[in-house]
Formats: sequence, structure tokens, C-alpha cells
Amino acid sequence: TKGGNGKSGSGAKKKGGAKRKISNIKRSNQRQNKLVKSGKAKPNSKPRYVPNAKKGEKSEKDAWLTPEVREKWAKGQEEDADAALDQLAEEITGKEAAYLQSVSGKRKLDEDEESGEEDSDDERIGALERGAIERIHLENTTGKQVRGLLPIKTKQGVKQRVEEVEGMEEESAAEEEEDEASDGESDAEDVKEKPLVAGQEVSVVELYAQRKEILTDRKIHMGSLASNFLESPQDRIINLEKLVRMVDSDQPRAVELTVHRLAAASVLEILKDVTPGYKISHQEMKEGEKMKKDTLRLVKFETSLLKCYKNYLLKLEKQVNLIKSREVLDTARQSQANFYLSCMCQLLVCHPHFNFATNMLHAIVPILSNSNEEARNIVKKSLEEMFKGDMRGEVSFEAVKLINHLVKSRKHNVRNEVVSVLLALRIKNVDLDKEKNAELDLKKKEARKQKLMEKSSISKQEKKRKKKLEGVEKELLEARGEEGKKVKERFFTDTTKLVFTIYFRILKSFPKSKLMGAVLEGLSKFAHVINIAFFSDLVQVFQDLLLGGTLSYRDTLLATGTVFKILSGQGETLNIDPASFYSNLYTTLFSLSATSTSSTVPLALSALHDMLIKRKKKVSKGRVLAFTKRVGTLSLQMDHAGSVGGMALLRQLHTTHLYNSHLLDSEHEVGSGVFDPSLPDPEHCCASNTTAWEHSLLETHYHPTTIRMSRHVVFGCPTTGERSLPGELKIGPDTLYNEYCMDQMVFNPPIQPPAKKAKRGKSTPLSPDLTLSTADLVIPEPGELDMFTLVTG
Repeated sequence: TKGGNGKSGSGAKKKGGAKRKISNIKRSNQRQNKLVKSGKAKPNSKPRYVPNAKKGEKSEKDAWLTPEVREKWAKGQEEDADAALDQLAEEITGKEAAYLQSVSGKRKLDEDEESGEEDSDDERIGALERGAIERIHLENTTGKQVRGLLPIKTKQGVKQRVEEVEGMEEESAAEEEEDEASDGESDAEDVKEKPLVAGQEVSVVELYAQRKEILTDRKIHMGSLASNFLESPQDRIINLEKLVRMVDSDQPRAVELTVHRLAAASVLEILKDVTPGYKISHQEMKEGEKMKKDTLRLVKFETSLLKCYKNYLLKLEKQVNLIKSREVLDTARQSQANFYLSCMCQLLVCHPHFNFATNMLHAIVPILSNSNEEARNIVKKSLEEMFKGDMRGEVSFEAVKLINHLVKSRKHNVRNEVVSVLLALRIKNVDLDKEKNAELDLKKKEARKQKLMEKSSISKQEKKRKKKLEGVEKELLEARGEEGKKVKERFFTDTTKLVFTIYFRILKSFPKSKLMGAVLEGLSKFAHVINIAFFSDLVQVFQDLLLGGTLSYRDTLLATGTVFKILSGQGETLNIDPASFYSNLYTTLFSLSATSTSSTVPLALSALHDMLIKRKKKVSKGRVLAFTKRVGTLSLQMDHAGSVGGMALLRQLHTTHLYNSHLLDSEHEVGSGVFDPSLPDPEHCCASNTTAWEHSLLETHYHPTTIRMSRHVVFGCPTTGERSLPGELKIGPDTLYNEYCMDQMVFNPPIQPPAKKAKRGKSTPLSPDLTLSTADLVIPEPGELDMFTLVTG
């Protein structure tokens, strides 16, 4: 074709324009480059076609390029190399031949390398060949076997090194070591693969190694299952099912308990994370009913999760029942059962409103009265934590019902933990009277509604409309949260009723029971919600208990404190004279001492506060002065925490009852008579005719806070100035006692370490005013010598 737009005979359209003409010189260079690449010509050689050259002229290089010369030269080189290799092969053994073959195989020459590098490689290979020939010659002449070493490079070139070998001993020894190593590996594989057979003799190290290996394998397996499930819980629920099955699966005896415990702990942590905060309740699908894809996926996951949750609890309950049985367990099984119990309790605390919470309570509540102390403490702590975190009250109500049934069925022959655990309930603003009033109002409204219905007949349409309105109003209440509040109040009210049923039954039927301490403590804490109709009967019961003498000193303080809490709260309107309680506390107050614990002193301080401060308008002057004097004397025989608490109570008494300042005046006397602290009645002990001389002794107390508070009381409890107290000391007596208590073996404030002694020669010189000269000293006669005083002029 001609031109850029021409077409060939085949119809194909060629790209580009007309074909350009190439010069002869360029064409010659292209041919030369092809020859060089194919190996038929050397680089930088003269091309066969030289422009403007005469025909028939050939140089020496052109003559060498002829095929006959090149073929003859190559053939001669190959013959020389074959002859040298044949001669070398006859003289060397098989090992040297293999060695040279490996060396020559690793060092292949590149055709593009420079000639200098080719020469150095040839020299290196030649040196290796010469070293091998020398070693072979040495072996033939001396008859000794030698071993080749790594060559070294010197100024003269590469030098081959050899070493004499005494024989094949080293080779045989090496072969034996390799055999032993291979045998050991095969034995290890056998140990790993084959379990130990009964009666087989094995060492302790082998047993420990095998146990550790199996445990590592199980841990990796459980970890992979757990992590794989947590990556996508809805798609990989089968991994959780496998983990649940491992909780009681068949395992080697050496690792059975450990693997079961690890599996139980793994499932526990997973269920803590993936369990929803609501109850799962699926309704049965009707025929032909369809769900969305996401909803159906969620339903399947929740169903499978609930099944795993149930199976896990069944496996835990099987071990927990061993604690409640009369079977004697060994240490390992007892520890395993306690661990499973702990898993169940943790799951209950984390998800108290999920499914099977009531079943878990049925399993663990009877353990509160078990002989296993560790199991009792586990259940008690978990129930206390559950009570404190229960905002709705439903689970607390179920637990209290079970506790009531346990106490009643065993005829109150239970341990203290069964009743003391009720102290953690969230009973704060429950009003039992309010519920009764609401019930009465409801009955009145229903009766009025019934009368109106009888007077006028309502049509069916009107009834339907009213039902719809009631449903809408109920939905509105739920949306506002009022329905939830009512349910919550109902649960806590029912719980409070059950608690006081337990307490009053024990007070009435079993006054000498060992549960009396826990009952009195509970009544003291929940006294603000007791119905006022029971106050008179309670005070009479407590008075009989104090006169009976069956209570311990701590229970006596609890009973006294409960009575005054009742009388200082809703019972202020009652006309009850607690004179016997005043006398009992005044008489027994000296039972407190420096050895008293933190379980009794705060109770006494709290009872005195309710008795003298909260009921300030109903307590006589004589009683206040008597108790003020008694508390001051009591501060001398208690430790520093009790003294600080006593000083805090005295500060409140002096600020509340101003006539207590008479005790600080040594010249003030009111009335006749002499103070007699041994009288049991504080009203007639003439406390107004004495002074609070205890403060002069408290000035030298070892505790700085006690000294400061004593001075504060002596100076009239000022609010400002040097003798005033900081805010952290203006708190209740029982709270202040707990801050300075020594239960944790910590002294508050911390004791300063002694000062370092001054080094010799660097002591501080005395002031001239403090030095005494011998002339100032008056030396008495020997008969007038006094060893206790220093006489100066």
C-alpha cells in the first residue's frame, strides 16, 4: 500500500505512515548487535560490512571469526579439560568427588562478568583442587586419614588446611549420637501419642511433662473456641456449645479437675459478656407466620444461647449439690464444688433479671445454713451484692421468700448468716401505712362505682369505649414510668413484710435463739419502717429480754438502740417511759474498756446519741448530767479511738444542753447531796454536785486528737478561734470512732519516727543563758541531801 490511508489486500488497516528508509551504516550496526547477543561475535569488534571498504580484504580478527577456526579451538579446550578431570577422578575418592561437585555446582560463572572476576574464580577453584590433591597424596604416603578444614586466604593465595584423624571413631560416635537423638525423638512422639498404661513404670518428670503438655493443648483449644465465638457470636454459637460440653467431659485423670475448672471459668466470662439484660421469652410461631431475616437470626441465636445457659447451670448445679449432701468430700472435690458455686453466684450477681435466676436462688440459698464456712461466705457475699444492686426488687423478693421458707421449715435451727444477710436489703422509703390507706381508698372507690353502675345502665358500646380508654391510659402510665414505680414499690413492700415476719416470729417464739443478735440488728436498722401499731408490743418485748438476762452485752446495746430509734422517730407521739432502758445502759456502760472491739463501742455511742440528743426535749436534767459525767469517766479507760468518740459525744452534749457547763466549774453546786456513781438510777445520783475532773487527765493523753478535743470541750466548744475544731472532727461519735479505730493496725495520725542523733563533734552548742556554773550550785549537807530536787541559788 502507499500512503497513510491505503489498505492492504487482506483489508487490514495498518497504523502509521509510509515505511522510512534505513541507512546502510545503521543496518550494519543492527546486524552486529544481533550477532553479539547470539554469541557469534565479540563486543566492540569490527562488523563484517564496513562502508567504503574494498572487497576481499580481511583482517586477522575476521579470520578468527570463521566457523572452522572457532570449532577447532573449542574442541581442543574440551579435550584438555576432559583429560585433566579424568586424571583427577582416578586419584580422588567418592567423598572428595561429592565435595568438589557441590562446590562447582554452587559457583557457576556468569558470561557477563568481567575478565578479572573470572580469573579470581579460576584461581579459587584451582586452589581447592590443589588442596584436595595434596590431601589425597598425604593419605597415600603416610597411611593416616586426614579431614579437610576450611581454607584460609594468605598473601601467597588460598591455602588448604587438613587435620589428621585417628580413625573412624569420631564418625561412628557421631552416627551413634544421631541414632540416639532419632530414637529419643521417636520415644517422645510415642509418649505424646500413646497414653500411659496402668502398671507402666514412669518417672515423675515424665508424668509432669505429659500433664503440662496436655494442659497446654486444652488451654489453646479452649482459647481458640472462646475467641472464635466472641468474634461473631450469632454465627458461631456452636463454639460455645463445645465449651459447655467440656465442663464435665471425659479427660485424663491427671488433668480432669483442672480442665473442667478452666472450661467453667471460660464459659462464665463469655456468658457475662454476651448475656442480654432482659428475659428471653419467645412465643410459638403460628402457621404461615413469617419473620424478617434479621429477626429470625436473632431468635435463633437467643434460643441457642438460652439452651447453652441452661446446660451450663445444670452442670454447675450437679457439683453444687455435693456441698448440700451429707457425703464427705476430699479436699480436691470440695475445692472444685466451691469453685462451681462461685461461678453460679457470679452469674447471678451479673444477670439477676435473666432467665433461671429463681432456679439459681433455689440452689444457693440453703447453703447459707451449711457447715462449710467457705461456701457460706461465698453465698452470703453474692446475695448481699445482689440485694444492693437490685433496683426493681423482684429478685430480692424471691430470695427473701426462700429465706423465710428455710427458717420456717428448719424451725429456726439455722445459722446466723441466714438472717444477717437481710441487712443488705434496700429497704429505705417503704411506707406500710401508706399501702393500707391506699387499699382502703380503693375499696371505697370500687363500692361507689358499683352503686353508680346499679343506678344507671350503660350500653355495650359505652362499655367497649371505656375498655379502650383504660388500655390507652395503661399504656400512657407505662410510657411515663409510673407503672414501673408502682411495681417497684409493691415488690419492696412485700419484701419488708416478709422480713418483719421473720424477725417477729423469732422474737415471739424463740427469744433464746442464737439468731437474736441478727434480729435485733435488723430491727435497729429498719426501725424507721416499722408500723406504729407494733411499737408498744416491741418495747415490752425488749424490756422482758433485758430483764431475762439471756442477751449478750452487744445484744443489750442493740435492743436499747432499737427502742430509742423507735421512740425518736415515729414513736414520739407514744406515751412510753423508757426509764428501765436508761438505768440498764447507765449501769452497764462501764463494761466498755480498752479491749472492746469495733462491734460494741459504736453501738453504745449511737444509743447514747439517740437517747440524749434526739430526745433532748424528753430527757431530764439529772439524767443528762449523769450520762455526761459517765461518758467523761468512760473516756479514761478506753483506747484513743473510744476516747475521741467520747469527746465527740461530750461536745454534742455541751452544745445541746447548756447546763452541762456546771460540770466544768469547780465552785458551782446545785442542791444537796453527794455524787454517788454506784447508784443504778442516773436520776438520783446527784451528778450536779460533781465536776468533770477527767479533762485534767485527758490533757496528758498520748493521742493528740484526744487532747485537742478535750481542750475544745473545756473552753466551752468555741466555733472560732484557736480552740475551735476543723470540719473533719465535727462529725458523729460513731463515725469518728471508725476513723481512728485500730482494727487495721494503723495509727491515726501516723507516728513520727525518732529524730536522728547528731554526729560527734557537730552537736549544737548550748546557749549561754542555759549554762550553769559551779559557783551557782548550792551543795547541801550530807544529812540534808534530797535526791529528787535540784537546789540552785
